[in-house]
Amino acid sequence: MRRFIQLAVVVAVAVPSLVCAQQPAAPPAPAGPQDIAAHVGDRAITVAEVDRAWREADAAAHAQAAQALYDGRKQALDRLVADMLIEQAAKAKGVSAEQFAKDEIARRMKPVADPDVDAFYQQNVSRMQGKRLDEVRGAIRTFLQQQQEAAARAALVADLRKAGPPVRVALDPPRQRVEVAATDPSRGASRSGVVLVEYSDYQ
Repeated sequence: MRRFIQLAVVVAVAVPSLVCAQQPAAPPAPAGPQDIAAHVGDRAITVAEVDRAWREADAAAHAQAAQALYDGRKQALDRLVADMLIEQAAKAKGVSAEQFAKDEIARRMKPVADPDVDAFYQQNVSRMQGKRLDEVRGAIRTFLQQQQEAAARAALVADLRKAGPPVRVALDPPRQRVEVAATDPSRGASRSGVVLVEYSDYQ
């Protein structure tokens, strides 16, 4: 009996340790420009230097990565803002956020009628892989309903942003500095605040 009690104690101590060990580690915080990326002896290489070298080696890839990072952050930010506005509006009405969103979205939607399905099929018949209308009618109706629901939610969030607390977005889109040489063909003042660059491919 004593051996069984000792074994139980060992298991009780080991199980929490095993659970903690299996929990995924929190992702590292994004590195800032002045953070250190590497050390070479006493010489430190900052993230800003890495970005500069990347931009000089492959400007297009660097710009695409910066834009992709901004787009992902902006989409996530928009979802967070929408959820907070819905939660606040729901709280003011004394209902759950889920119920509030469901009711408001339903109020802004209209039923998908058969002519809507027919019109969509005719406009996209080349993408139907030879299927007849009666074969895809249900899928088209579901797709159109999902589109309407997304549009209704967007309209709800737009209304809440107008009537609700002010939303100030501090997330700036990436900007690419374009160097214009004195010999480059151009119009306007050389110190303009905005520079439009036109790329052409003559063949």
